[in-house]
Amino acid sequence: MKKILFTILSQALFAALWLCASQAPVSAAGLNSPSGENDASLVFLDVSCGGVAAEELEKTTDSNQYSSCYFDEVARIRFEAESPVRSIYIMFGKPCVWTVSLPDGYEIIGGENQFLHECVVLESSVTAFELNLPAGSSLTDVYAFTEGSLPDWVQIWQPPCKRADLMLMPTHADDEHLWFGGAMPYYAGELGYNVQVVYLTNHANEPWRGHELLNGLWLVGVRNYPIITDKFIDDRASKPSLNAAENFYGRERVLEFQVEMLRRFSPRVIIAHDINGEYGHGAHILNASTLLEALKEYEDPSVFPESAKKYGIHKVQKCYLHLWEENQITVQWSGKTLDRFGGRTAFEMAREGYHCHASQLVWQNYVLEFGAYDCRKFGLAYTTVGYDTPGLNDMFENVDWSEIPDFIPDNGNSDEKNKSAVSDSDSGRSSPFSDFSKIPLFNVSGTDLDIPLIGKKIQLRDAAFAVAAAVVAFIASITAFCLTRRK
Repeated sequence: MKKILFTILSQALFAALWLCASQAPVSAAGLNSPSGENDASLVFLDVSCGGVAAEELEKTTDSNQYSSCYFDEVARIRFEAESPVRSIYIMFGKPCVWTVSLPDGYEIIGGENQFLHECVVLESSVTAFELNLPAGSSLTDVYAFTEGSLPDWVQIWQPPCKRADLMLMPTHADDEHLWFGGAMPYYAGELGYNVQVVYLTNHANEPWRGHELLNGLWLVGVRNYPIITDKFIDDRASKPSLNAAENFYGRERVLEFQVEMLRRFSPRVIIAHDINGEYGHGAHILNASTLLEALKEYEDPSVFPESAKKYGIHKVQKCYLHLWEENQITVQWSGKTLDRFGGRTAFEMAREGYHCHASQLVWQNYVLEFGAYDCRKFGLAYTTVGYDTPGLNDMFENVDWSEIPDFIPDNGNSDEKNKSAVSDSDSGRSSPFSDFSKIPLFNVSGTDLDIPLIGKKIQLRDAAFAVAAAVVAFIASITAFCLTRRK
């Protein structure tokens, strides 16, 4: 028993030390402009709302994404500022339609995109404003800024891609970093490709995970808002096996979703899960297996005809599955140094993105470039453009970059169909980052994620120690239980 106890405690100590050592947070700078004397400053807000307790309202200005204020009734929340406010950054607990009312009677209407994180830039500065929310809504945090360039941690999302150069299809929030490695920082952040992330499940029962998800994507350079479907809620009932996941979600419903996503985004390249679910997660397996089935079906307009009529059908060129054994490539994420992330590698940025998912670190999953879950290893499971050259390890090898024609839904006017889209780059790609001067430059330095939250800093190393302590306490409790049972 002493040997067992020593082994358990030593493993706990190793996990704690590894977590603390690996937690090297990133300070990303330069999204809106280089830092300097024209930077905007955070403004302290005083908040009030009739019928809502003050201690609840304080959650909207506590700079804590893990607490939210809930509103059972229609809410008119008043914010008063100690300095003139020019920009407002809002983090909702769940998407909703909202309005901001200004002192001059002007109203800004938002929420049509159903984004969790929204930024409102006012035409002129104000010292007070009201945020109007519908019944049943929730509000996580509100930040206000003076005139000037906003800090890079303020997220200004673009709508989902019209056409995706690369589509990643994780099942849960954090899978996109764990299993797909440096794909997002390299292709989205460094190269400026149109990268669309499509999650199979949502975490409505854990609302803080939506904030972690967006923070992780933003940190690694993704700027098109992800698809977070409301069709499939994450639930442990889907974990044990493929059969369990099919029983819980319904295979046909998932297949329909996959076909719709293929038609909507017409991705040139797809990255998706291991067909065996990495560590055997049933929902991962369902995601990968229905994707392969969808790739056989999506070109047939009689299969789920509604999405065919809505989006049209354009050919997908390549699909890679994590750890797929055929036509394998090994993408050396550690060998891809990223100028736009201050010289960090794609692998390092994948780890940083994963560390945004603080609530999940307790499970001790790591972004790895070795072992059974190596995030470098993929196999070409589907191709319409030929097979890869062995050893080249280029996911976009053989990809046709010619522009995809715009699809015009059938409205009876055949002359409007199949108009050619105008490319904004020589390669034929229509990318929001074709003008590379508009791509944010990331300055990676120090050990703190320097977010000046009303005079405070979020120090992620402290968070690492807290998580490590939780791990040690958890294992210690199990040990004590085992010893008790033995007695």
